[in-house]
Amino acid sequence: MTVIDLGELRDSGPQSPGPAPRAAGRPLRQAVVLAFSLLVLAAAAPVTHRAAFVVPAPLGAVALLHDGEVFLLEPGGAPATPGRLSAWTIPTSPGARPVRRWQVPVPVQVDSGYAQLSRHADLLLLTGAAGGPDGEYRTYAHSPDTGRVRWQRAGSGNPAGADLLFTELGPAGPMTVRLVDSTTGRDRWSTSMPPAATSYRNAADGVDRIVAMPPPGPVEVWDARRGVRLHSVHLDPAGSPSAGEFTIVGDLLLVETNNDRLTGYDLDGLTHRWEVPWPVPSFYVPCGPLICAQGEAGGVRALDPATGRTVWRDNRWELSGAEHGGRMLASGLGRGVWHPLVVLDVASGRVAAELGVWNLVPPTTTAGPMLGLRPAGEGRMVVADLDVAAARVRVLDVLPAVSGDCRTDAELLLCRLVDGTFGVWRLPR
Repeated sequence: MTVIDLGELRDSGPQSPGPAPRAAGRPLRQAVVLAFSLLVLAAAAPVTHRAAFVVPAPLGAVALLHDGEVFLLEPGGAPATPGRLSAWTIPTSPGARPVRRWQVPVPVQVDSGYAQLSRHADLLLLTGAAGGPDGEYRTYAHSPDTGRVRWQRAGSGNPAGADLLFTELGPAGPMTVRLVDSTTGRDRWSTSMPPAATSYRNAADGVDRIVAMPPPGPVEVWDARRGVRLHSVHLDPAGSPSAGEFTIVGDLLLVETNNDRLTGYDLDGLTHRWEVPWPVPSFYVPCGPLICAQGEAGGVRALDPATGRTVWRDNRWELSGAEHGGRMLASGLGRGVWHPLVVLDVASGRVAAELGVWNLVPPTTTAGPMLGLRPAGEGRMVVADLDVAAARVRVLDVLPAVSGDCRTDAELLLCRLVDGTFGVWRLPR
């Protein structure tokens, strides 16, 4: 990718990102030092030719980046005109053009504004709603090699090992949960569950446990792969949990009760592990060996999963990314998408580094890098590699005509351009 000269980044920050939290220390002086250091490092790197490509697409198109390819869903030209689904191969040579391998029509009822593309095993999945977000969702399983539809069915699916776990919401009453054979689209098992009181646990390869907590009935734990009910227990905590106030984190079921308590139960057996005062509703994520809780108004608290004890807390941050090498990203509180990012040491909560103001680009695979973007003026975007484990920033390039909507995998960065097409850049190895 192109090396940036010293003039490119002088005004590269957003117009009004807000000040960095005071407790982070010397924000202005450190930001100047950091920006200057990044420019010096970039200037010292050898000049390479940017491998940039454009995939043509109309406004409203949906793109999926996967394993060096781009899959594109284009909207129809009229209410009765179907859209198109296509696959594009991105070349390795900077002078070549993307090649469209195949193109197929999609059903008229799929609205691209409410559609998603995803990959699972050897399938390209198109899930869309008919006529808007309140329409019936339906999933079409395409061959990624030819675009041919292998099967279709109502609902939307989540990976569950080699198969897909589908949920179908009826007009009233319980929802239907089905495990679907991804090869044939046929049911392996199905059951009814309460939609407002059901949650999934995700393993590395998808959903492996389902927890249903219908008040006032017993809590049920299901094996999502086999369709077997493993446990059914009346928890009877000191206070009744209401719908939406329980979360699965690792091997724990966390229950917030109406008497301001947080209770941890072993997911295997639903035995009581601990209970602590908890006045603030939160959401919970694993962060290394700890559980991180974030309040509705921000602020992070790290808990020991064995005892519920608070290991550390800091009201300055909200979580921004997964844990890598004992560290994780957090951002300063504020409005909009532009916030100062910091790297936190998971074990202690201490700030390991201040990275400056960036908007994160979510990776589409676990092997993808964590990238950050920020405006560089005149419609350009600075892109940098945010190395969380090493707590450092490496500026990669300045990209022209980028409007946003970016994502990355292990090899490529894809962003929507100002004219609605998609730009693709190869990442340096």
